[in-house]
Parts: sequence; structure tokens; C-alpha cells
Amino acid sequence: MSSSTGRPAGTDPGDADTRADTWPGPAAPLAWLARLALVGALLGGLLGLLVGVSAEEEVTASATFEVVPDAQVLSGPLPTTTQTGADDSLVAGQLEALDALRLSQEPQPDGAVTVSVAQVGTSDVLRISATAPTAEEAEQAVTALLDGYVVARQEAAGTAVTAALAAVQQRLDALGEPGAVNSPVAQEVERLLAQQSQLQGAATRIPDLVPVLRAPTLDEETGAPAALLSTVLGTVLGAVLLLAAGAVWRATSDRLFDARLLVAAGVPVLLPRLPAGRVRHRSAQVPAQLPRAGALSAARLLAPQVLDAGGRSLVVVGADERAGAAEVAWELAWAISSTGAPVVLVTTAAHAHSSRPTGSAEFPGERVLTPLLTVVALPPHDGDAVLAATVARHTATGRQVLLHAPALTSVARFDETARHAERAVVVVGEGVSSLEDALAAVRDVASSGPALQGVVVTTTGRHLARERPQPSSPRAAEETTSPRQEPVASEA
Repeated sequence: MSSSTGRPAGTDPGDADTRADTWPGPAAPLAWLARLALVGALLGGLLGLLVGVSAEEEVTASATFEVVPDAQVLSGPLPTTTQTGADDSLVAGQLEALDALRLSQEPQPDGAVTVSVAQVGTSDVLRISATAPTAEEAEQAVTALLDGYVVARQEAAGTAVTAALAAVQQRLDALGEPGAVNSPVAQEVERLLAQQSQLQGAATRIPDLVPVLRAPTLDEETGAPAALLSTVLGTVLGAVLLLAAGAVWRATSDRLFDARLLVAAGVPVLLPRLPAGRVRHRSAQVPAQLPRAGALSAARLLAPQVLDAGGRSLVVVGADERAGAAEVAWELAWAISSTGAPVVLVTTAAHAHSSRPTGSAEFPGERVLTPLLTVVALPPHDGDAVLAATVARHTATGRQVLLHAPALTSVARFDETARHAERAVVVVGEGVSSLEDALAAVRDVASSGPALQGVVVTTTGRHLARERPQPSSPRAAEETTSPRQEPVASEA
């Protein structure tokens, strides 16, 4: 007989703490986590793509120019200009003038265009930038502000040069004829004429008063497009958030993820776990497909633990409807029959069969799948006498009887099935059954009569193959290798 933790027969299982240490713990839900991350990534990426596509594309245009004093560009004797270099005060003054001009311009009614002015580092270069939905609007905003600033500077310089020329001409008119060549009047006239020539040359240099280093042009986009960035960001955030939500749910859920809690409570737990498929696909009906090779191998490891205790009848009951008791009974039946022992699986689930399955004429509802495996479906209205007769008939022939009972949380009474079994196995689902439900099921089974053999934990692994079992003839085991007899025609 094997121990409750799956040790070979004859070994000392030890106390509950030792058995709890030997339990391998809950299987890492890598597939579940991968699906969760994939779903989160898909949802986040789709949402990010929609946000990136629906968001308005913004285009930025800019222009740069150098702040140079008027006297330095014009090289004329302007009395209103005393600065000869571009210092911090001049740059700050031009920034204030640009801000005032920007605020004076008519703003966009919808605020779609944003214009800003900034100094490039610590140099005497200023940069005008505009962000707008279209390239044309951005360039127009930069051009308008730059042109307004240039025109204002040119008008101020032109006014100063014109006023200086008028003053010089007025002074020449007042002096009149120069008279003698070396006379003081002649020398003053010569100086005024030279100044007049310089001012006329400065007037020709007024268009170049503001050196534009970079005309209004679109800024080149750097990096990936906004839609792609939004999609990538949404994918990462979606996966992380959904994984975090799954971790929080697992941490706060009362579902049974670690059977070591049962072992520590003194409940015998049988190894290994048996796959029972996805939770939403489980039902009270016994499957009709062959078990997968992995599921059958796990069931063959579990079968000796439930058979070595003796007895010919074993009831398999689930702690709840989604624990996977029908799948465990099905896999155990195939595992026992694969060892050469005849077995019959009797299902009494109340809602497992809507109608009586096709069977033999003598025993309706009985199907012979292989010479060593028979499945019997007994609807609940057949009564206790039919169930007792079925168990007694198959037990008398030396078959191992597996009873699949309704879940303990269903409306059916477990006592009506348990009285016909010598031993019992409780099935709990990993991530499905709570610890309280599992302990309550163990208590109910222990008080019902049959000896509790242990608890079987099911996982969400795949357990069914694609092919379906073909029922064999009931006379398959009686066939012999006698020679075939040919019919003889009668002479009568």
C-alpha cells in the first residue's frame, strides 16, 4: 500500500509536517500566466494603437536668427544707438520684444497653434518655434512672427537713419556756401557730407539688419512614429497590468492552489495530480474520448494507491461540480484496465445523462468499451435497488467497480451511492476548490461509511486524445481461434 503522499508501499510516511515538506507544491501556472500576459498585451496594444491613430498629429516648424546691434550692422553714426556688442541685456530686451509681439498677434480660435520663443543656450541666437496640426500652419506661424520682428527692427532703424539724414541736411542748409577752402565752414561742410554719405550707405544695409541663420522650415522627426510608440507602450503596460491583476487575484483568492495545506491538516493526499482539462469544459458526464498518454501515465501511478488497500468497490466524488471527478474516474478506469484487471465504471451523476445510453438488451445503459472496461450509466430514477444489483453483479464476476457519484455540493445525496462502496476518493480541483470545501468534503465522506482512501488533486492540463473509443463486442473475450466452418448445402 502506498502512503498518502505517493511514497512506495512499505515506507514510513512520517508526520504531517514531513509529508507537507515532501509535497512538491502547486504547479507554476506558466501557461496561465503566458495567456494572461498575451491577452493583456493584445488589449493594451490595440488600445494604444487606437489612441495613437486618433490623436492629432502635430508638426513643428522653427527659425533661428542672430541678435546684432543696429550700429554694428549699419556702421552708421546713429545717435539713438549706443551699443556696439550683443550683450545679455540686448538679448533679453529682444526676447521681451518678441514675446510682446507674439502676444499682440491674433491667436488661433481653437488654440491648435502654439508659438514659443527661446534663447539657444547662452549665445546671441534666438529660436522661434511653432507647433500646429499641419506643416503649413506651423510654417505660417513662424514666418508671421519672424517677419513682424524683422519689420519692426527695420522700421526702427530706418526711422533713425532718416532722422539723422534730415538733421545733417538741415545743418548743411544752414551753413550755406562753404566759402574758402580751408575755412572752418568748409571743413564743417566736408564733415557733414562725409556723415551724410555714411548714413546713405547705412540705409542700404537696413534689409540685412536681422541675420536669419535658419529660415522657417519643418523640424525633422526623430524616433518612431507616435502611433507605433503608443502601440508599444500600450502592449507593455497591458501585459504588466494584467499580470499584476492576476497576481493580486491569486494572492487574495480563497481557491486551493497548494495541497500542502490539506497534508498539514492531516488529510491523505495522493500523488500525482491528474489532468482534468479546462475548468469551463468539465461536467458531470463521463468523457467519451480516450485519455491522453500523459493523463493515462499519471493515472497508472495513482491506481495502485487506491487498489492496494483491498476491496472491490471504490466511489469517486468531487468536492464541487467543477473539481473534475468524472475525468478522474474515467482516467482511473482506463489505467486499471490497462494493467489487465477487469473494471466497470458506474456513473450515477444526476445530470450526467439526459437519456439512457444505448446498451445491450439485457442490461440497458451498459456499454462494453473493451473486454476489460465496461461503462454503466444509471439514471437517478432507477432507484437504489438497481444500483445495488449492478454493483453486486459485477463484483461477483471479479471486476473492480468504480462508482462516479454526484458532487457533494449538488442536490443529489452522496449517502445513496456511498453505501455501495467500500472505499472513497475525494477529488478537488487546483484553483477551483477552496480549502474549506475540500475539508468539508473529506469530513462528509468520512462520516458516510466508506473508508477515505485519499484526496486526488486535478490540474487544468489536457487529458483527452482526439480519437474516440470504439465499443467492442461483448463476445470479444469469448472468441477463440477455431477454424472457420464453411456452410454445407442441404440435399433435402
